[in-house]
Amino acid sequence: MAIVIEDLQMERLAQQLAKAEGVSITEVVRESLLSLAGIRGLVAKKQPLRERLAVLAREVDALPRPPAGSRTDNDILGYNEHGIW
Repeated sequence: MAIVIEDLQMERLAQQLAKAEGVSITEVVRESLLSLAGIRGLVAKKQPLRERLAVLAREVDALPRPPAGSRTDNDILGYNEHGIW
């Protein structure tokens, strides 16, 4: 079964979101519909746990990360050169 997006602006938005998220347009539409269904209190058939975890893992991987090794352990914990805060 196919969904046809006849609204050119919405099609472009779906393409932009897909590109920004690094996923397919199908995934963008799926996530949008599931989100809206949840907001509206509709019960949507859940994806298998493996698929939900894979989506979550991709989202976590896409988060910005600070440069590795830029701070020492003491800098992170807030200790000064004398070992106190």
